[in-house]
Amino acid sequence: MQEAIYGRRQIGRCIEAENSDLAKDPRYLGCYDDVLGLLDARCSGKKECELRITDPDLDQATSCVKSLRMFLEVRYTCVEGTYPIRQNR
Repeated sequence: MQEAIYGRRQIGRCIEAENSDLAKDPRYLGCYDDVLGLLDARCSGKKECELRITDPDLDQATSCVKSLRMFLEVRYTCVEGTYPIRQNR
Protein backbone atom coordinates (compact mmCIF):
# COMPACT_ATOMS: atom_id res chain seq x y z
CA MET A 1 0.00 0.00 0.00
CA GLN A 2 1.36 3.39 -0.97
CA GLU A 3 -1.56 5.76 -0.38
CA ALA A 4 -5.13 5.50 0.93
CA ILE A 5 -7.39 8.54 1.17
CA TYR A 6 -11.04 8.46 2.28
CA GLY A 7 -13.39 11.42 1.95
CA ARG A 8 -14.36 14.00 -0.61
CA ARG A 9 -11.43 15.79 -2.28
CA GLN A 10 -13.00 17.29 -5.38
CA ILE A 11 -16.16 18.54 -7.06
CA GLY A 12 -18.22 15.79 -8.66
CA ARG A 13 -21.78 14.59 -9.20
CA CYS A 14 -22.88 15.24 -5.62
CA ILE A 15 -21.23 18.67 -5.29
CA GLU A 16 -21.23 20.84 -8.36
CA ALA A 17 -19.13 23.97 -8.84
CA GLU A 18 -22.25 26.14 -9.13
CA ASN A 19 -23.16 25.41 -5.51
CA SER A 20 -20.39 27.64 -4.19
CA ASP A 21 -21.54 27.53 -0.55
CA LEU A 22 -20.98 23.77 -0.34
CA ALA A 23 -17.79 23.91 -2.38
CA LYS A 24 -16.28 26.37 0.13
CA ASP A 25 -17.31 24.41 3.24
CA PRO A 26 -14.45 22.06 4.28
CA ARG A 27 -16.97 19.57 5.67
CA TYR A 28 -18.28 19.02 2.11
CA LEU A 29 -15.28 19.51 -0.15
CA GLY A 30 -11.67 18.95 0.73
CA CYS A 31 -12.59 16.82 3.73
CA TYR A 32 -10.61 13.61 3.72
CA ASP A 33 -8.32 11.58 5.90
CA ASP A 34 -5.30 9.41 5.38
CA VAL A 35 -6.43 5.82 6.03
CA LEU A 36 -3.21 4.17 4.86
CA GLY A 37 -2.58 2.58 8.26
CA LEU A 38 -6.04 1.01 8.36
CA LEU A 39 -5.87 -0.39 4.82
CA ASP A 40 -2.26 -1.45 5.21
CA ALA A 41 -3.21 -3.51 8.28
CA ARG A 42 -6.15 -5.11 6.46
CA CYS A 43 -4.68 -5.64 3.01
CA SER A 44 -0.89 -5.66 2.81
CA GLY A 45 0.69 -9.05 2.28
CA LYS A 46 -2.54 -10.60 1.05
CA LYS A 47 -3.30 -11.99 -2.38
CA GLU A 48 -6.75 -10.35 -2.32
CA CYS A 49 -8.33 -7.65 -0.20
CA GLU A 50 -12.02 -6.81 -0.01
CA LEU A 51 -13.36 -3.74 1.74
CA ARG A 52 -16.99 -2.70 1.85
CA ILE A 53 -17.98 0.90 1.44
CA THR A 54 -19.37 2.06 3.76
CA ASP A 55 -17.09 0.65 6.41
CA PRO A 56 -17.57 1.74 10.05
CA ASP A 57 -13.82 2.20 10.60
CA LEU A 58 -13.53 4.42 7.51
CA ASP A 59 -16.62 6.45 8.45
CA GLN A 60 -15.08 7.25 11.82
CA ALA A 61 -11.85 8.39 10.18
CA THR A 62 -13.25 11.39 8.28
CA SER A 63 -14.46 14.83 9.34
CA CYS A 64 -16.85 15.09 6.37
CA VAL A 65 -20.59 15.51 6.77
CA LYS A 66 -21.90 12.00 7.47
CA SER A 67 -24.59 12.04 4.76
CA LEU A 68 -22.08 12.96 2.04
CA ARG A 69 -21.04 10.27 -0.45
CA MET A 70 -17.42 9.41 0.25
CA PHE A 71 -14.73 8.07 -2.04
CA LEU A 72 -11.84 5.77 -1.30
CA GLU A 73 -8.74 6.47 -3.37
CA VAL A 74 -6.03 3.85 -3.09
CA ARG A 75 -2.64 3.52 -4.71
CA TYR A 76 -0.80 0.24 -4.37
CA THR A 77 1.75 -1.96 -6.07
CA CYS A 78 1.53 -5.72 -6.34
CA VAL A 79 4.81 -7.41 -5.56
CA GLU A 80 5.53 -10.99 -6.52
CA GLY A 81 6.39 -12.92 -3.41
CA THR A 82 8.40 -16.05 -2.86
CA TYR A 83 8.10 -18.74 -0.25
CA PRO A 84 11.19 -19.59 1.76
CA ILE A 85 12.71 -22.91 0.77
CA ARG A 86 13.08 -25.32 3.68
CA GLN A 87 16.30 -27.25 3.74
CA ASN A 88 16.31 -30.74 5.18
CA ARG A 89 18.93 -31.21 7.86
